[in-house]
Amino acid sequence: MTNKKTIKFAIFIMLSFVSDFCFSQVTPENGSVSITPALTSDNENFETRQIFKRKGNIYFYWGYPKAYYSHSDISFTGDIYDFTITDIMATDDSYKHDFTTYINPGTFSIPMYNWRVGYFINDKTFINFGQDHMKYEMKKQATYLTGEIRSGEFEGSYNHTMVVVGEDSEEAVLHTDNLDSLPGEFVAEFEHCDGLNDFGFEIGRLEQFWISKNGKNALSAQGTFGMGMMIPDSEVEVIERKPMHNNAEGRKSFHLAGYSVSASVGLQFDFFKHLFILGKLKAGYINLPDILTSLEGGRASQHFNFLEPSLVVGYSGNISRNKKENK
Repeated sequence: MTNKKTIKFAIFIMLSFVSDFCFSQVTPENGSVSITPALTSDNENFETRQIFKRKGNIYFYWGYPKAYYSHSDISFTGDIYDFTITDIMATDDSYKHDFTTYINPGTFSIPMYNWRVGYFINDKTFINFGQDHMKYEMKKQATYLTGEIRSGEFEGSYNHTMVVVGEDSEEAVLHTDNLDSLPGEFVAEFEHCDGLNDFGFEIGRLEQFWISKNGKNALSAQGTFGMGMMIPDSEVEVIERKPMHNNAEGRKSFHLAGYSVSASVGLQFDFFKHLFILGKLKAGYINLPDILTSLEGGRASQHFNFLEPSLVVGYSGNISRNKKENK
């Protein structure tokens, strides 16, 4: 199964899982939940046990992901060019950060990260808003180019012409024997370097598996469905045009470039009543029709699927309830 088919299959499974969560029966407001007869007596009576209280809670989490992307075609338009490169492979943050990077207050936001703030509508259903700060880097590889360049060194019409792209990358993802002999400098660099930033809302549901006798620890599965706005900062060098992004000159290219649709499944462990650890797998679709590339007003567009496993830690609490409990 190809990378693209694997991601599409994972998205289908997650959407099915989340739809089951979203349309399942809502727990009664008395805070109890029914356990199946298989866990109780032979006369099919239902046992009732307390659920982990969440209604009215506000929560926040922070964590770190990995990201995997399907291949994509990327189209470029500018003052003298209009062409497309096909079947591009990309990776997430290629730099290997040491452990201190993640715990140092001055560096913990340098790697890819996720954060969200949410609210529990009832004990099982929640909404949230946050950011997935992923990174996307095109490696050196062979591809096919179709389109035209109207002037300059590369002037001409191209029809499925094999070229090399990503020459500025330190490594190649496609080891073609004649890679270095192919014509290049069409797209020397393409990456969403200061974030493939996905700002969006999610709606989700928890299903509890277990709760401790003291009611302070619980284990639950969760599913979410979300939509987001894509605001990447992209560093692109195409046909030797000056990139919009340039750290040395203080230029950034943050821009509302498109949207995302996603779903996730996860396993959450709540402990000491207010803290939790969540491991989740998110899959989705990203469409970027308006990527800023060069100072001359160049644009690029692409769309692709993604998988994003992540591990986060968070805090959940209800301020009004805590005040009552402390009286």
